[in-house]
Amino acid sequence: MGFYELAEKALALERAGKKVVRLNVGDTNLPAPECATDAAVARLRKSKSGYGPSAGLPELRERIADREGCSAKNVVVGPGSKHLIYGLLSVLCSEGDTAAFPAPYWPAYPLACRQLGLKVKALESSLQSGWSFEPPEAGEGGAAKAKILLICNPLNPTSTVYPEKLVREVVSDANREGAHVILDEAYKGLSFREIPRYDGERLIRVRSFSKEFSMEGWRLGYAVAPDEVAKRLIAFNQITATCVAPFVQEAGIACLADEKRVLDDARSIWISRANEAGKALADCGFRFAKPEAGIYVFATHPAIKDSGKFALSLLDSEGIAVAPGSEFGPYEKFIRICVNQQLETLHDAISRMGRFLATG
Repeated sequence: MGFYELAEKALALERAGKKVVRLNVGDTNLPAPECATDAAVARLRKSKSGYGPSAGLPELRERIADREGCSAKNVVVGPGSKHLIYGLLSVLCSEGDTAAFPAPYWPAYPLACRQLGLKVKALESSLQSGWSFEPPEAGEGGAAKAKILLICNPLNPTSTVYPEKLVREVVSDANREGAHVILDEAYKGLSFREIPRYDGERLIRVRSFSKEFSMEGWRLGYAVAPDEVAKRLIAFNQITATCVAPFVQEAGIACLADEKRVLDDARSIWISRANEAGKALADCGFRFAKPEAGIYVFATHPAIKDSGKFALSLLDSEGIAVAPGSEFGPYEKFIRICVNQQLETLHDAISRMGRFLATG
């Protein structure tokens, strides 16, 4: 059973009345900032609900430009980072081109690539390497021959952060080879340590309000792209989503105005949750890389041989939903846990998971 199918089954069980602890989907399970709700409601009460610019409201683009150290003309606002990444793959690649990305990876990457007729090249990494991958040498199949390279940093599903030297090397190599790099920074604001701002002639940075500001259902994200790429991405918006709802963008403006407080509070919560999950997982015999950001732990256990079967059995027997590691690459013995519950609930769910494995 795939990632999205398992998520739908967990929801169906809930609707049928079964109590399910959902640790499978990357939902923060936190309320959106009050400033976001207030700003959105105020915009709606002014009856300003018509179309907005496909590139985003000028006020929001300026705020983002200040945040990212770029010109507003290089900012494109869209309905979430998934839409923007799909748009970038659409406008930068042609059928038959290759897209490369490190494994483990967000399942949406290969799904989007295959829907667009792109070839996929995964750059595998391991727990032993701290989930750091080796950039391919020029002439090898990989980033060197890819039309586009996708890097998620911090990484979903491991919540680890790539070394600065590695990211800069990959960006430099890709630029030399004429490839674009999409740096997916959806979790950057939830990193437990500072991540530098990366720049490059062919680099595109994508960020989202979903995880950083707990606004998953609002659908708001943005890309920072070179001039020509930004124009093509705006055109993609024009023929697809048209625009992000202006009241949603107004909420984004409010969040960025109060960014430090909101993100400081969020990081504090994710550090506590990651620590609690880490202790419980270690007590149950799991192995994992210590998270360096919110909101996941990617863990393995000697008793897990087939993560898909394990996730399905765990859901049916215990009412606990986790994401199979096989959905993130060749990691059949791993599971991804979203640490999105209160500490007591999180500890109890992981302890039950450990007992389930012990009695397997």
